[in-house]
Amino acid sequence: MEISTLNTATNNHENNHFVGSQPVDVNVTDAIDLDSTATTAKLFLDMKFPLATGSHQDACSYVVYYQQLLIFMKDGTQTGLRYPKQFVALNGHKSEPTAILLNDNGVHVELNFGRQGKNGASDCANIEDILVEGHQYWISLINVENTAMATSMLDHAFTAKDGSDYDLKR
Repeated sequence: MEISTLNTATNNHENNHFVGSQPVDVNVTDAIDLDSTATTAKLFLDMKFPLATGSHQDACSYVVYYQQLLIFMKDGTQTGLRYPKQFVALNGHKSEPTAILLNDNGVHVELNFGRQGKNGASDCANIEDILVEGHQYWISLINVENTAMATSMLDHAFTAKDGSDYDLKR
């Protein structure tokens, strides 16, 4: 469903339900299951940044080991990216990054982690959001309702996997 369709449906009074004889307004955007949004975002990761084995759906932890992204899975196994060069930078400590930056043909995608966040607290890998680089902005794949509040690319500073500063214009 497109966002424009969703917004139209939200304002459409045909979405009212009746409890007894009283109408109850149902906000369609509240009814969107966060798990399905996160699942769709992780399917995007599987398509653009496939793992050597397994799926981002089953990831429980992302860490940087030397200059490689290492993903620990629910079943206790570990894997990396099928194309290791797609991992380009991080924020935070290598053993517990606050963000991972991936690059697919010049387009950056940020995995943002937060154990205490609305989404991160319920996600096995603590993924708070997945952001896709747009023209001067980041677009959220999980917090779709907050896309308008996406931060400017100029606010993002990353450390390259070799320890140097990472320039987002790469």
